[in-house]
Amino acid sequence: MAFVPNPARSSQPFESIGTILTFFDAMQVLRKICVSYGFRYFSVITIPSRISGDDTTISKMATISSWPPQLIAEFDRLDLARSSPVLDQLRKQITPLVFEVDEINKARPKSEQAGATELFKRFDVTMGVFFPVHDQHGLRHAVSFNGDRDPLSVEELSTLSMFATMLIEQLSVISSVDHAAKSVLNAREVEILKWTAEGKTSLEIARLTGLSEHTVNHYATIATKKLGCSNRTQAVVYAIRLGLFK
Repeated sequence: MAFVPNPARSSQPFESIGTILTFFDAMQVLRKICVSYGFRYFSVITIPSRISGDDTTISKMATISSWPPQLIAEFDRLDLARSSPVLDQLRKQITPLVFEVDEINKARPKSEQAGATELFKRFDVTMGVFFPVHDQHGLRHAVSFNGDRDPLSVEELSTLSMFATMLIEQLSVISSVDHAAKSVLNAREVEILKWTAEGKTSLEIARLTGLSEHTVNHYATIATKKLGCSNRTQAVVYAIRLGLFK
């Protein structure tokens, strides 16, 4: 596929990093960059030190992905991660991994080659690039872009490589903040926010929990402050995003 460069995109990845405050923001930024650079799909994965157990599925490794659900399901059904030459290389190198699907699949066991090639061909993926990055905790991740465009230029590789490093750093900060937020709320504060999320008033929550309405409001206020929110509604939305109501 012939790809026409967009002169305005060169600084776009770096300018957009500052707008990423949530994983949803990261998804939106990645989607724009993916289109801007002529790719079809993107993903951010955490690379296990070795494949075992749940690590055999791409659905478990991916923290952000635009891969079609059918592609992910079939990839995992065929167990293609277990002997993936891409994942094997990403454990060993720190430089970008650029590959053609037909060529990289030749490193797979012969029993997998036809199925893997047909699968990616079905979704118009003929090439890809992975940018391996370590986060502040030492975990290895990779930001990837896949599609059927022409080979990347040196400038494109350099720009996207720097973007991948900055993206993983930003996502690591977000994850740390989210983890800290989860740990600061006690069970009662979570309970009050959960009832609020279900549309209950302070008086109704008081009746459900056996607390006074004043105490309910106190817990809600404390929870809101701990989460760094300005009102109870924001606190509920943040708590939902953190998965506190499971």
